[in-house]
Amino acid sequence: MKRITMISLVLVICSSAGMTQSRRLPAEQNTFGLEGPELQHPATLSDEELAALASDELMRKELDQDPPIPKLTREGLEAAVIHLHGPAERDLVVIGYGSPLIGTNVGPFWIIRDLPSGPKVVLSTIALGITIRKATFGGFRNIEGFAATAVTGTTVDFHFKGKKYVEYKVRSGPLGQ
Repeated sequence: MKRITMISLVLVICSSAGMTQSRRLPAEQNTFGLEGPELQHPATLSDEELAALASDELMRKELDQDPPIPKLTREGLEAAVIHLHGPAERDLVVIGYGSPLIGTNVGPFWIIRDLPSGPKVVLSTIALGITIRKATFGGFRNIEGFAATAVTGTTVDFHFKGKKYVEYKVRSGPLGQ
């Protein structure tokens, strides 16, 4: 009888462990583009995050239109939560959609880290899309940006260095080959 009880207990524990594994959270989104896919973990930009974006050089260029855009709003911006360094943090990918932020085959992308001192833009780039890689440098996930003209594609690899992401490698070549 003891033997049957022990076997039953082992079976219950094993089946519970299997159920726990099947309830894992879906994999985090790692590809973001102007033409999709839709954001899996959308987020609303806080006032502090919007202020960090407003002080970014790329955003200042985007706002310096003819006529200039006097104040940055959430309109035309979409954000999604990602994790660049660890699961307990809240980092954001921000994508600029629509006029006047988007150009032909390119648009602005930002990465914001929520730090104890407040949100900080750690990457701003113009691209068709970005990919958050599993590979890391300095403990932070690498990022790849891709842009294209009618005939050429350009891929830029970014590594986290110190306080922000910097260009590590740029590759260009003809499309379709």
